[in-house]
Amino acid sequence: MPEYAYKAIGRDGVEILGQEQAESLEALTLILRKKQLSLLHAKTKKSRAIGLSITLPFISELSPLVNSGIPLERALQIVAEDSREARVPELAEQLRKTLKRGESFSEALTQAGRFDSLFIALVKVGEASGELPKVLGILENHYQEARKIRGELVASLTYPAILAIVSIASVIGLALFVVPVFKDIFADSPEIVLPLGTRILFALSDFTLRYGWAVLAGLIVAATGVTLLVQRNAAVKRAWHALQLRLPLTGDLQAKFAAFKLAKALSIMLTGGLPLARAVEISRPLLTNLIQREGLESCLTGLRKGEPIPQAVNRIPALPVQFHRYIKLGNETGNLGPNLGRVADVLQEDFRNRLKSLVSILDPLIIVTMGGVVGFMVISILVAVFSLSDVH
Repeated sequence: MPEYAYKAIGRDGVEILGQEQAESLEALTLILRKKQLSLLHAKTKKSRAIGLSITLPFISELSPLVNSGIPLERALQIVAEDSREARVPELAEQLRKTLKRGESFSEALTQAGRFDSLFIALVKVGEASGELPKVLGILENHYQEARKIRGELVASLTYPAILAIVSIASVIGLALFVVPVFKDIFADSPEIVLPLGTRILFALSDFTLRYGWAVLAGLIVAATGVTLLVQRNAAVKRAWHALQLRLPLTGDLQAKFAAFKLAKALSIMLTGGLPLARAVEISRPLLTNLIQREGLESCLTGLRKGEPIPQAVNRIPALPVQFHRYIKLGNETGNLGPNLGRVADVLQEDFRNRLKSLVSILDPLIIVTMGGVVGFMVISILVAVFSLSDVH
């Protein structure tokens, strides 16, 4: 239930500022009217985002307690008192107080902040079916795997990123501080005809010294402008997202990762007892690519019209062939949830292998490219130095 910050006026004409939870503005107006207040203005308060760094430790501490038979309110109290994780005790205590007011656990989660929609949807299923402990266990495993995958991504891309940054910084350092020293030396010997490579190097160094900050500022402005254009212009955004799926190497990698997330989430929700159409609807935020999300919306429309599941899923572009194969198998056998879980495992392993392959290409590519640039700079200076020694 959203929380509103409002300004109202009482019968005595005094303006009052306050906060109130309500289903909608109309509901807020009725609540204030019962308090003999007339609503002047109201806006929804922004709820804080609760990401994986909080969700995982929270669910990891709560799930074992609930599964051992401890009542939910008492389990939240234990977490609030014993947890050493940042923000988890505060969250648990807030949820416990909301439960004591008679709200459901899913409603308490909604009021506490912006949790993952999958989390709240499955909690609602667990409450309705009476299997909340089981659902919490499923969610705990899901978020542990999510953290593991995120860690693998960071670990895989950290070394290439550091290598690229250090290499670029080294080249800039040479251009700004080392090359000018040699340029001044050769300026005292105008009779020397410098090699072409050396002249190019000195010209690039001069350009960097004179216009480097302007170029950097221009690049930042251009990047910001392109980003804003992509975000605010629907046609440009759509074209950019379509291009992302067609890019060599990274396009296939992005499609594999999106398919893995979709298969995993759908498997969890279907196993938890959620209807397929509702599960697909909740999965919308998982597909960050606009083209794929439009396909998901079309798939959802087809499912609601009674279209066969494999046919509806075909509307989502760039999904791997394994995804479609397991969808057909699950539809034929009536075990769609387990089959989606299996294809999620297959796609996860495939994604890991392709990511390792991409990183194994990036590392030598960066080394060879930056090594070539540094080698050109060193050789250009050395050739000029040899020319200077010949003159003297």
